[in-house]
Parts: sequence; C-alpha cells; structure tokens
Amino acid sequence: MPAVKDKNFEITVTYILYASPDKVFDALTQEAKISEWMDADVKLEPFKDGAIELFDGWMKGKILKFNKMKKKLSYTWKPSEWSKKQPASKVVFSLNKHEAGTEVHVHHSEFPNKEESEKHRSGWVDHFFEPLNDYFTR
Repeated sequence: MPAVKDKNFEITVTYILYASPDKVFDALTQEAKISEWMDADVKLEPFKDGAIELFDGWMKGKILKFNKMKKKLSYTWKPSEWSKKQPASKVVFSLNKHEAGTEVHVHHSEFPNKEESEKHRSGWVDHFFEPLNDYFTR
C-alpha cells in the first residue's frame, strides 16, 4: 500500500519587520547578514537548487526559488532531529511593503505532524523574526 502524505500540517506566520523589502530580502539571503542576526553558522547558495543550512547546521535544505528582483524565496526545511525517512518540509516567503517596513508572510508546509507544525509556529517568531527585527533596530 502506498504511503499517504497528509499536507494539512502547515502554518502561516505574518510578521512586520522594520526595514524595506530590499533590506529584508538581503538579510534573508546573504550568508554574512544571516550569520550576524542569527548568531550562528550559516550556508546559503543563492540560486535554484543551492544548499541552505541554518542554526549551525540544525536545519538543512535546498533552494527552490530565488529571485532577488521579485523578492521571491522558498526552500526545503529539514531539522536534524527528523527521521532520515521523513521528507523535508517547504518554506515560502512573501514580502510586501508596509508603512512600518515590510510585512513578511512565511508559509511553512508539509510537516510530519501537528506537534512539529505548532513547535515551528512559535519558533519562527522567537528564533527567526524577533532576532531579525533586533538586527534592523540596533
């Protein structure tokens, strides 16, 4: 019997960052900048099928979409504690100009279960967007 992949384990997080969409995109896609605000080792090859590693290698993935002009970014996401058999999840960023800077939507889908999706919902805010906003407001 074939495995059935339940795609209902997904989240969308919206956050306002106090910087322009250009600056936000750069801070999401340039290794040196990511490493600075994340305070961790980072690898990001800024092209389709390039590798990405965040949080000192805790998360590994592959770039699915990278378009600086259109501010399009998506990649696969697989934390180190997930089973080798577990497929990677998918992250899609959407950046929109906002009066305070940039409204970012992150759609994170294809989690293995509800627990992982809920854990990541708070993780995006606590470990990703808050440190990124601190970087912009120093």
